Amino acid sequence: RTGDYETHVVQLAIEKITALLRIGFGVAGAEIISSNMAVEGGGNASLNPMIPGRRVYALFGFCDILSFDLCTEKLEDEIMTFVNSVARIVHDEVTRWGGTCNKNLGNAFLMVWRIGDEAALADYRGVTRRASERSTGSNGSDGHDYHNHHVPRKVIKRGSIDLRRIPGLDILSDKALVGFLKVIVEINRDLQLLAYRNDPRLCGDNDDGFFLRMGFGLHAGWAIEGAVGSLQKVDATYLSPHVNMAARMEAATRQFGVAILITRSFFKLLSESAQNHCRKVDVVTVKGSNVPMPIYTYDTFQNQVFPQLRAPKYSNLALEDILSRQAENYDASVWTSDPDLTQLRCLATNQFKKTFEKGLNDYLGGRWEFAREQLEKADKMMASNDIGGDGPSRAILKYMAENDWVCPPSWQGHRPLTSK
Repeated sequence: RTGDYETHVVQLAIEKITALLRIGFGVAGAEIISSNMAVEGGGNASLNPMIPGRRVYALFGFCDILSFDLCTEKLEDEIMTFVNSVARIVHDEVTRWGGTCNKNLGNAFLMVWRIGDEAALADYRGVTRRASERSTGSNGSDGHDYHNHHVPRKVIKRGSIDLRRIPGLDILSDKALVGFLKVIVEINRDLQLLAYRNDPRLCGDNDDGFFLRMGFGLHAGWAIEGAVGSLQKVDATYLSPHVNMAARMEAATRQFGVAILITRSFFKLLSESAQNHCRKVDVVTVKGSNVPMPIYTYDTFQNQVFPQLRAPKYSNLALEDILSRQAENYDASVWTSDPDLTQLRCLATNQFKKTFEKGLNDYLGGRWEFAREQLEKADKMMASNDIGGDGPSRAILKYMAENDWVCPPSWQGHRPLTSK
């Protein structure tokens, strides 16, 4: 019995260590853990967390608590409780809707919906690469690829993965967007966070109270997954321009006066039902690229009361189980049937969307006189919104005003994104 007890103690210790590793390293650190757990050559006690990174494809989400400097200054010791209350909601909703948290950065969070590594997605490379291989005779007669030493290096170089061809990715993309939208709802419904609205430390001279707001950015692409640091301290994370793009979208939410911005790369992966409820707000270029990129938002009206969630009276399931099942059984009808999603966009009427779309098209087409008229009308139609108008309309109107309402002769239907 003593032996069984000791074995049980060791087993529990291993389970706790494994759980801590999973929490500390996350999905990005799975390869680090597994490679160091492997015993080769009769056993090796050395630890080597600095393994080479590998390219993976994922949906990247970045979110940030706004007015964080104010919160840190005023809440002092209580800032940890405040941040962890937000983190609980972000982690719970993103995990429920198929994602994982990779980084907690105090006021910001990097969330990842992992699609797969490059080897697993090799069948979804762009058509251009395979066409090149066929033209040089690198395919066998049975349709399989065979290595051809006579094919020039530039022909067989690594092609990009066409994410739109991956089955089921529209569902994962939809769930990523829903996950962030649910966070927006929950930070305006959670009783612990609602208590801060009337906290005199945060309200100051503002009679309206303190409203917790967050910015969200979503993008799709590749990143290098691996360890960053040294043997003193290692973080398992994702590095690439695509991760930075998600952060840029989040930062740009302040400029456009919206809660969430998504890139064209992410938008194209959404189901048609999800796309129909998103709104194109501008076409921009970002630092380091001259390629015009449309950006989109999902309209969110947050200054309203969201009903508290409760399990049905005669249900045998807890509320958490019900919510998890709803996420697992996702289908596109959610966009019209989910009360949270419909309540969030309640101010974005069809008339408003048509008015804004016309103004946006006139703006992009260089017809700024007509664009001004339509966008000012769209702004007034959103007078009940959180900021007293429509953020994207105001952002474009401001840009046109800076140019004296005259479309520049060099105008090509896009502008530089001024925020990083």
